[in-house]
Amino acid sequence: MIIKKSELNLVPANELPLWVAEEVDFNEVDAPMLTNVMLDRMTEMGGAALSAPQVGLDMSMFVMGINQAKIEVFNPKIISYSKEETLMNEGSLSYPGILVIVKRPVAITVEYYNKNRELQQNEFQGLTARIFQHAFDHLQGTTLKEKVSKLKWDMATKRLNNYKQKLVKKYTQKKLLEI
Repeated sequence: MIIKKSELNLVPANELPLWVAEEVDFNEVDAPMLTNVMLDRMTEMGGAALSAPQVGLDMSMFVMGINQAKIEVFNPKIISYSKEETLMNEGSLSYPGILVIVKRPVAITVEYYNKNRELQQNEFQGLTARIFQHAFDHLQGTTLKEKVSKLKWDMATKRLNNYKQKLVKKYTQKKLLEI
């Protein structure tokens, strides 16, 4: 299966799959090529991670990273979670402009395969653990919206809409002054 970057477009949030993504069969997927295409797309979109379901691919795979530290994750499993949890703002490429406070474990132990079919076992902490959990959620059919209460979600969307209205008003006033 060959996938081109031009084919990887964000699936509208209301169309994201709400089921567990299929495991990747390395005999059917060019993992190094898929990794490069996904990393390029993630970078273009300005994200810290991009999961296959977010771009319409039913496979258990995501890429993540900040700056130069980027990794590809195939068929991941979270083996354990720390008992300590922390609250932090999270956003998602699936919901541009929306930030909500999400409670997550501070550290996780994970297993996954890299693009070379090599099993990796890692412990991630802090922001890396949070990004991994967020991308993993997409593979489980869970989005950011399901991680918070309806009230918190409604407040976040209202904040975004108010901000958009202020921008429109400011831009409109500026254009009227130029006339």
